[in-house]
Amino acid sequence: MVDAFHDAETVMAHLRVLRQELLTTSMEPASDQARSGLTAPQIGLIRSLVVEGSATVTELARRLSLSHSTTSGIVDRLQARGLVSREVDASDRRYTRVQVTAPVQNYTREISEGPYARLTCALAEASPAERKAVLDGLETLRALLAR
Repeated sequence: MVDAFHDAETVMAHLRVLRQELLTTSMEPASDQARSGLTAPQIGLIRSLVVEGSATVTELARRLSLSHSTTSGIVDRLQARGLVSREVDASDRRYTRVQVTAPVQNYTREISEGPYARLTCALAEASPAERKAVLDGLETLRALLAR
C-alpha cells in the first residue's frame, strides 16, 4: 500500500507539472466548450470537419455513426449559429458540402497555437512507439480510475 501511495503522489505531481506547462493561457478548452452551449454531437461534428475537411451530410453521418436526419438537424442548428455553412460541391452540383466557417477556423488556429501547441509539437517529434506508449499509459490510468 505504501508503494501505491508513493506512486499516486508521483503521478499527481507529474499531472500538475504537465497541466501547468501545457496551459499557456488562462482559458482552458474544456471551459470554452462548456460556455459555448454546444452539445457533444455538435462538437463532434465540428471536430470532424476541422480534422477531416468538408463533407456531405451523408459522409458526416457515417463519420459520426449517426442517422442522416440527426446529422442534418445538427448541421441546421450549427448553420443557424454561424458555425458551419453549406456550399454546392464544385465537382458535382447535385451535392452540398458542409464546412466550418471562418470564425471556427480562426478559433481552431488560436487553440493550436495556444494550450495545445506545445503538446502537439512534442508529439509530432515523438516516434510512433513513443506516442503509442503515452496514449496507452493514459488509457490504462483512466481504466484503473474507472474501476
